[in-house]
Amino acid sequence: MGIRNKLFLIFLGTFLVLTVAASGFYYLSFIRSLDTYLDERQQEQVERLAEHLGSLYQQGNSWDFLLNDPRRLGRLYRLAGDEDAGRGQRGEMRHLQLLDHNKQVLLGPPAPPKLRTEIAIEADGRIVGYLTHPNQDAIRDKLSDRFRDRQQGFVAWMLAVGVGLSLLVSWLLARHLVAPILALTQHAQTLQEGDYVSRLEDHRRDELGTLSRQLDLLSERLEQGQQARQRWLSDIAHELRTPVAILKGELEALVDGIRPLHLEAIKALESETTQLAHLIDDLRDLALADGGNLRYQFQQQDLARLITDVLESYQHALAQHHLTVTADLPDVAIASIDPVRIRQLLDNLLQNTVKYTHDEGQVLIQLKPQGNQWQLTLEDSAPGVPDTALPQLFDHLYRVESSRNRRTGGAGLGLAICLRIAEAHGGTLKAEHSPLGGVRITLTLPGEFA
Repeated sequence: MGIRNKLFLIFLGTFLVLTVAASGFYYLSFIRSLDTYLDERQQEQVERLAEHLGSLYQQGNSWDFLLNDPRRLGRLYRLAGDEDAGRGQRGEMRHLQLLDHNKQVLLGPPAPPKLRTEIAIEADGRIVGYLTHPNQDAIRDKLSDRFRDRQQGFVAWMLAVGVGLSLLVSWLLARHLVAPILALTQHAQTLQEGDYVSRLEDHRRDELGTLSRQLDLLSERLEQGQQARQRWLSDIAHELRTPVAILKGELEALVDGIRPLHLEAIKALESETTQLAHLIDDLRDLALADGGNLRYQFQQQDLARLITDVLESYQHALAQHHLTVTADLPDVAIASIDPVRIRQLLDNLLQNTVKYTHDEGQVLIQLKPQGNQWQLTLEDSAPGVPDTALPQLFDHLYRVESSRNRRTGGAGLGLAICLRIAEAHGGTLKAEHSPLGGVRITLTLPGEFA
């Protein structure tokens, strides 16, 4: 059974129970209230009649004025409050009974003792007789039965209308509540089929509206992921095609005898092969890092010493470009790191500096404590990067220059790998403009302070 039918039955059952309960309560309450009202009204009316009869009895000191004219009791009763009470189907007060002071019947039909009420008639401070009247259960007649029948008919119509409204409201509520669920189901099916462009755009402010907006965000993320994956595959294909094309061209030239086979030609082939192997290694590392499968072996290391070793290994490359290096490092900087991965990060940063910084430029490296972290800053001089390029420097295969010159651009994977390494260490990596005219890369890593 679908959720719409379940909700319909739940709402319908609830409304029917409420309708039946309300109708039954109304009927019982009305009938009981009516009987009580009629009893109290008759009681009050008979009490006024008893007072009037006491005054008349006192004038003649006997009941002859009623015994000689029995219909006078009915006229007096009507004068006491209800002109229509004794007419019609009931007759002339055939339910009232007059008793003397010994409770002997003087006028009126007998009534069941358990269902009648006796009201004393007093004259000169003594009881001279009694008026009795039955309650509503004893005097209910055809008129009362017809009234009850009309009330029952009204309750039946009210039940019928209640059932009809319950059916209508239950169906509308079930449809209203299930409509967004069906829309969510259909949208999820479109996502399952690979269509990430469509959106629900539900402006409801309830939980279903929140779920719709979350599903739209998921669609947007999936669409962005699909586009990024397509760009990623396209860029990888381009990056691999370039060295392979160069190798193929060089080999074809050697085979055709266009270029002689000598040591320089072999070195050129080796260079392209090394570049291709480096690209493949970077792709593998980045794939492992994105999947959280790049292995790390953390240990207590002196970060300042590690930076010094990396700088010493780059002295020759820096000197070739006449780059002036200024290092501001503490004597000791203990941190829990994977020295192999942090060295890989530093290698990538220094390689970019050597590749991009103009000759006779400046390089500034500074390591200092920042709270409970170590903050490493690497700055270089011109050229810089546009403002729009800064947030994208750590994206896969992103390079600032528009061309794909492999001599300067590399594959655009180094900084993406650096970001994954920093995040795996619980740190951060960000890029901003440097006062020297180039780029400032700031790395933060959790430190070990005594």
